[in-house]
Amino acid sequence: MNWNRSILKVLSRLRESDLKDDGRGSSERAGMLNGMKKGGGADRSGLPVVCLLSALLLIILLCALSRNAVFTVTVLAVLLARAAALPIRQLKRVMETLFLPCMFTLIIMLPAVFLGSPKTMLTVTLKVAEAVLALSLMGTAVSFQRLTEAFRQLHFPELFVLVLDLSIRYLVILGHYSGALLEAVTMRSVGTVSWKHSGAGGILGTTFLKSQQMAQQTEEAMRLRGFDGAYPALNRSRFGLRDVLILSADVLALLFFVYTQLRITAV
Repeated sequence: MNWNRSILKVLSRLRESDLKDDGRGSSERAGMLNGMKKGGGADRSGLPVVCLLSALLLIILLCALSRNAVFTVTVLAVLLARAAALPIRQLKRVMETLFLPCMFTLIIMLPAVFLGSPKTMLTVTLKVAEAVLALSLMGTAVSFQRLTEAFRQLHFPELFVLVLDLSIRYLVILGHYSGALLEAVTMRSVGTVSWKHSGAGGILGTTFLKSQQMAQQTEEAMRLRGFDGAYPALNRSRFGLRDVLILSADVLALLFFVYTQLRITAV
């Protein structure tokens, strides 16, 4: 077993989460490390983030509540059509993100086939695929900084937004740190190194100590800057045509959901 390619690979891959292949890598890292210094309710693409987040949550909720596969398949087809319009690198990243959750769901739901409910396995897998694909498409269109602002504009609890924001930011930072340690250990290793001498425990321990140090420094910095627990949205976007189109799509999706559920009742 080679721990350099197993446990540590999970942490080192976190450094790829803020390196976008569409040319936004440096600006994304700056947004992650410098915090919410810029306002605005829309992302660089001009998309209304609040309405997009609301639509995302609504679609995932409706698919989870749907008892008719027609609704889930229709939403999944629309999302796949949107994914097909992405650049090839983003499309590849989205498909890679979609593969593992679907395979894991198929394995977990496999006993349902032997218990006489193969439709259950297919339905649950489709719902998982829809949710993961929707989240992946949201991630390609909206930066994480704008997403946390949208959560506050939707009146999510400040504690929830604070924990989410800090967790993702420092997971990325610790991913960079552990990746640098892993690369240093690998370059200093000669030949095939067994897991007992690979230094995996030392790297994980050093990363853990680094996380404790960063947590203490963050707490001290927040106190010195007078942080009182408030996590306001710095700027709010104006309601425009894009918002109207997204809300119209939400209404159509809701009506289609009601229609498909009534069809089940009628049958």
